[in-house]
Amino acid sequence: MAVIQGTITGVSLLESSVNGLGARKAYIVAVDFPAYTGASDTINIAAVGAGIAARTQNGKTNTLRGAVCIGPGIDTANQAVYTGALTVSTDALTGELANAAATELTSSTACTGVRICAVVDES
Repeated sequence: MAVIQGTITGVSLLESSVNGLGARKAYIVAVDFPAYTGASDTINIAAVGAGIAARTQNGKTNTLRGAVCIGPGIDTANQAVYTGALTVSTDALTGELANAAATELTSSTACTGVRICAVVDES
């Protein structure tokens, strides 16, 4: 079983809800992945909150609260690639790669541009 590491390649603010108790923000995070062989593999996107902070450069800390795939990437075989359900593990996201029907891929070449919506509390 291999853990396929995702690389964050872009971050864009999607929504911001600021109040006197703090700020909850949603970001579109673009992620690239190397080849994925299916049921024996899982994905890991490390340091999501830290990656957002590095790109926003506002001096704030981001606590990762949740994430969902909102747009497919494409692999070198011209296959649409999504993530399945994502699980928060401290500042990382784990899960699997899937097709549009949310079925785990049986194989994928390297893919680019998978977009997730990551929700963080900023402090």
